[in-house]
Amino acid sequence: MKQIYYSVLALCVMWFFVLGSSTVSQAQEAEEKPRLPIAMEGVLKKPMTQQYELHLHLTNISDEPVDVDVRDLPWNPTDGPTWLLAFRLHQHRSPIKQDTPFGKFGSRRVTLLPGESIQDAIGLNDRIPMLLEEIAQFGVRLEWECPPENLKFVCKEGTAHVLVIPKADSGTADEYVIDHAVCLVKERQVGLIDIPQGHNVLFLLSTEAVMIDLAQMKTLLLQVDEYVRSCHPTWTNSWAVSFFTDRKYAGFLGEGESQSYFERGLWQQANLGQYSSQIRTLFRFPWIKEKSDAVYLSIYQLQQQAKF
Repeated sequence: MKQIYYSVLALCVMWFFVLGSSTVSQAQEAEEKPRLPIAMEGVLKKPMTQQYELHLHLTNISDEPVDVDVRDLPWNPTDGPTWLLAFRLHQHRSPIKQDTPFGKFGSRRVTLLPGESIQDAIGLNDRIPMLLEEIAQFGVRLEWECPPENLKFVCKEGTAHVLVIPKADSGTADEYVIDHAVCLVKERQVGLIDIPQGHNVLFLLSTEAVMIDLAQMKTLLLQVDEYVRSCHPTWTNSWAVSFFTDRKYAGFLGEGESQSYFERGLWQQANLGQYSSQIRTLFRFPWIKEKSDAVYLSIYQLQQQAKF
């Protein structure tokens, strides 16, 4: 009798877990949102000798505008597991340690028109501390799932999701043809003051009149975009601009003489605003409460879309 009782009890427990698991699975499927119609592709680039970057390109492949939150973009910090995997190129296929970024990232939505793209790069030398040593001894294989489980995007059809850095790769920097004479002309055209080393940021000379006139500002930003494409081919289309009325004050706040100028109120007067090409937003007059605002200003043009 006891055997029958325990058999029935075991059967009930088994069905409880089966039904419970099925219910949880169905609930998860119901809660799971469809992936965004944004196709992701990645390309390995070497902007400098023995410096490796994964350039990521996400494109709206639908016929309608699509909103994406910048905190969901693959190059931004997340609180979840990494989507990018790295392995040694040997028969054991052992994983390589990565210093993946964790933490909160501000939320801001970007609208991608049909065919419009958003790009940025992941520095692999920083992400994989032993990258050069691993390349020298084994070679490195980078890969991600298609579609990537921890991202909201799909993979671009026909593109690879496995990239290989062969053993003892020379690390020779990519070569580009740049017409420096043309670049000088373009620099004068956009009012370039300086480009701080290690940053995809331009300090430009401008005026309040240009900042107020959005048509003039869009024309200027299109010129900046063309300058970046022609003269800084290792950049993606994620760059920023800081506008100043006087080249003397151009610089990051807190660096060099900027802090002294700021304490005297001079830096704030000279700094007209900033523009981020990634979030398509122009921040005007940030230090003047009565005039300060943020304007969504996309300079995307299909015929000028960047190519990998």
